[in-house]
Amino acid sequence: MRRDDKIIENLHKIDAIRVQQERIFEKAKYCAVNPKTIKETLENICFEVSQIMDCERVSIWLFNEDRTVLHSQNSYNDETKEHVVDEDLRAEEFAAYFTAIQSHRTLAVVDINQNEATKGIVRKFLGYSGNYHSLLDACIILGSGIGGVLCCESRERREWNTFDRMIISSIADMLSFLFDRLSRIDFEENIHRLAFVDELTGMKNYNAFLTQVASSISPFDEQQEGIFLYMNIDQFIDIQSALGPELADEIIQTVAKRFQHYLDMPHFISRIAFDHFILFVPYGKYGIEFTKKMEGLMKKLNEPILVAKQEVYLTFSYGVAYYPKDVRSPIDGVQAARFALETSKHLSSRKSVGIYNVDMHNHMKQAMMSEMNLRRGLDMNEFSLFYQPQVLSETGEIIGFEALIRWRHPEYGLIYPADFIELAESTGFILSIGEWVIRQATEKLKIFKVLGLHDLTISINLSPRHFLQDKLPTFLQECLEEAQISPSKLVLEITESVALERHDIVQKQIQTLSDQGYSIAIDDFGTGYSAFIYLQSFPIKQLKIDRTFIMNIVHDEKSRTIVKTIIQLGKTLNIRTVAEGVETKEQWEILKDKECDELQGFYFAKPLNEQAMAEMLENLTGHTALYLPLK
Repeated sequence: MRRDDKIIENLHKIDAIRVQQERIFEKAKYCAVNPKTIKETLENICFEVSQIMDCERVSIWLFNEDRTVLHSQNSYNDETKEHVVDEDLRAEEFAAYFTAIQSHRTLAVVDINQNEATKGIVRKFLGYSGNYHSLLDACIILGSGIGGVLCCESRERREWNTFDRMIISSIADMLSFLFDRLSRIDFEENIHRLAFVDELTGMKNYNAFLTQVASSISPFDEQQEGIFLYMNIDQFIDIQSALGPELADEIIQTVAKRFQHYLDMPHFISRIAFDHFILFVPYGKYGIEFTKKMEGLMKKLNEPILVAKQEVYLTFSYGVAYYPKDVRSPIDGVQAARFALETSKHLSSRKSVGIYNVDMHNHMKQAMMSEMNLRRGLDMNEFSLFYQPQVLSETGEIIGFEALIRWRHPEYGLIYPADFIELAESTGFILSIGEWVIRQATEKLKIFKVLGLHDLTISINLSPRHFLQDKLPTFLQECLEEAQISPSKLVLEITESVALERHDIVQKQIQTLSDQGYSIAIDDFGTGYSAFIYLQSFPIKQLKIDRTFIMNIVHDEKSRTIVKTIIQLGKTLNIRTVAEGVETKEQWEILKDKECDELQGFYFAKPLNEQAMAEMLENLTGHTALYLPLK
């Protein structure tokens, strides 16, 4: 073949690969590559590779997890035009071949009958008669490592050149993309199933219930009402002990089927634990039928269940909470209805019905909030930090986060600081909580540094008792030295009441921390005493404008005037201003116009848990900035 002809042929091959890549990209773009369509896709690829490489046989193989078996995905014979799935190829039989294909990017063999790595597989797959002479294989490299191999076999003797190796490697890389995507789809579907489906019954689980109910409750419809019912099977532990776990599971499955058969939209039903079920009924539209529906449901649930040739009779108890009279969110609804159930169980262990009582619940919460519970919560790792982004007012670029503590109580769910910080202050346990927050925040700053996000800051709230502690500067220094973080990345927030308490001591502490490099911020500025003298005396770096002023800034002239005054005061004293509670674009535009420095609030992002925070950091990694709100 003349040199010019060879060049033209190579260009045709490159163009064919480009077309193939574009086709695969389009399928991936429109989610057309999935477990249902992959068979046809692989058949097309094998056919096209046989044409591009001018080979009579092309096959695709994937390793098992420990790379001891190659599973055939598709084999194409260009002479018979047939696609088949071959038998598995095992390392114990063909060790030399397995070693060879994992040792190099490509394996090019001129004579497969003589090569030590390939002569074994000739007899198994390519026949005894010398039908095939040469072989060119390329590794399919997945995210988890070498995942398989793309094989080309030729009847003619082939001296494989560098261009051939490049072509087959490029095609193998396309297969890597395909199989990695399939793996991710399978992983995501499995995660979704685990996250939203109850394994035993196939019902929606607690996460799915909260998501669906939240979607059904319109935050703009003040007339909308609903009922949360928290139900459980009476004395089910005794039933399980008598019948055993397997038969007990059958009972749960039967109960779930009765729920699903009897209740349809707009009702929402979920099994959330053991013998516990939660139900939500939009009440404003269906309230007239609710009593009849419940009577019919309970009648159905009380019918005997036949297990192991024995009839089992069940009774149920439930607690009721009303939306929005008692609760304002799905999580609160579940917790309130469960509290109503548990309260009623004290009076009767069977067929009890409890109605939520907010006064009784508040009393219970106060009793629950003891120093022992707080200590246990910290020891059992029940506390967590949520992170709310802070952005530049001018652009929406993320420049830092405020760390907000939450208590994930095993019985009462997510508890906010307002329900436990005051008690922690009075008992002195706030010092342990505060130190925990500092360690968590500095560890997060260490992660920022590792990811190359050197400019991000974290703001933490310090309680009065903790801020005035003599050991605070030393403890902060120890944490930052362990994490190898600059003090400038940690913003310490105190309230106005702290700034005015024991003036000389506060001034000394602020000056000490400021000299060490920390930024001091006044939180909820404008709601306390607002004795501006401390702004003159102390090295304050930030004023955080309280959300109560931001809430009415669009329609209330007085709020706008107050906010403008605080911003101008900050500019005069060279103190940055941060507006909290920004929830609309209109508020953002007004604050931007008034030259507020920084913003945070639901419009940009809600406080993020660890997983959501990790996803946001992933979006930041490798980029100069991330702007909110995300489009």
